[in-house]
Amino acid sequence: MAIEYPDIISEYLVATERHEADGVQIVPQLEPPAIPVGGIASLVLFLQSAVDVPVELTLKPELPLTSRFMGSPMLAVGNAEYKVAMEAAQVGMLFVPMVTTPQAKEGQHQMQLSLSVKAQGQPTRIRASETKGRLRSELIDDVVGLDLARVVGIGYKTIPARKFSFPLAIRGRVEASDEEPDLSPRFEAVWGREDMEHQGKAMQEVSQRRAIIVDHLRLEPLFVGLFAEAQKRFGEAALPMRVGEAVAAGKILTYTVQHFLANSDLQDGLLVPMWELASRFDLPTVDPLWVLRNVGFRHLLQLSVALSFGVARKAVGYHPWTVEERRAVIRLVADSIEAAERLSPEFLYIPLLMAGARVSRQITLEGEDPTYSLKQLRKAKAARADAFADPELADANLIFDRLLAAALEG
Repeated sequence: MAIEYPDIISEYLVATERHEADGVQIVPQLEPPAIPVGGIASLVLFLQSAVDVPVELTLKPELPLTSRFMGSPMLAVGNAEYKVAMEAAQVGMLFVPMVTTPQAKEGQHQMQLSLSVKAQGQPTRIRASETKGRLRSELIDDVVGLDLARVVGIGYKTIPARKFSFPLAIRGRVEASDEEPDLSPRFEAVWGREDMEHQGKAMQEVSQRRAIIVDHLRLEPLFVGLFAEAQKRFGEAALPMRVGEAVAAGKILTYTVQHFLANSDLQDGLLVPMWELASRFDLPTVDPLWVLRNVGFRHLLQLSVALSFGVARKAVGYHPWTVEERRAVIRLVADSIEAAERLSPEFLYIPLLMAGARVSRQITLEGEDPTYSLKQLRKAKAARADAFADPELADANLIFDRLLAAALEG
């Protein structure tokens, strides 16, 4: 395996174990997670080619039956088999709509898939069948959607299989529609060799200039730049920050950069997606701080929100939010700020400023009184009382106040 291509599947879902048939890795997922009686759902098959030649994958579903012998199918699909033509190294998703039959029964069932692959020419493996990955961070325990898995790598293993089964839930009931459901399959490519070119170019530049980039991202200029950028970006999202808020935001962004600069593996996770984006749009990368502010701010913000959840978890000893809630907040904050769309104040505080208060004394600037900055944050939060009036935010509000009080005590 001369060049190892990145794992893209882990950007979309947790897949530490996946099946593989003749060089194609496959992970099934039902959307929504359960199909109601009378309803429709999509079986999403994440497909990742691990070879350097085009392949044709054939999948034959075996649907759950009402009984083991001579039973009736509880689900219906559009085709008896599905064929997917994949380019070399390609990654994509096959959407297979499914509808319940009148015989469907609520419960946990099993669905089987039979797989066969035809490769063009002599394939060479370009993705590992098993890897430990390079990501090591005590603060980030979920990487879905963070552009980390494809750069740093997440541990996974494959199970060779021509046929495998997986659980499928039928739960709840809905009124069946009179309209004939569209059961047409759809394949959506999400990554290909052209993406590898940009990522490879970015990795090479970051590797060659690593010492220079790290030297340019020293504490004082880094904080000043991110403090200013955060004020500008959140202001454009109709959320102008008070002084205490801006300082805390600048500190958690700075803390995130420092956390990722701690070793070369994490450095790649921070920097490569930014330099890759610059490569796609032919943007200059001479000034690393300029790249962080103008090209990679969305990526930095995603990482910072994810890391902030980790800071909060470490402080209180458990995760106050589910993984689904955390992913949703990460996307909302990053998308809103990048598009300059209105963002509610609670999403500035939870978890960003919560973590900013927690790490405030670890990011101390020359001439700064951290206690004064924290008091300014407390004053700013008091002015946002209306934002925390929702009873659903009561626990989060309490956690924030606890962390802020502990930070003030030093």
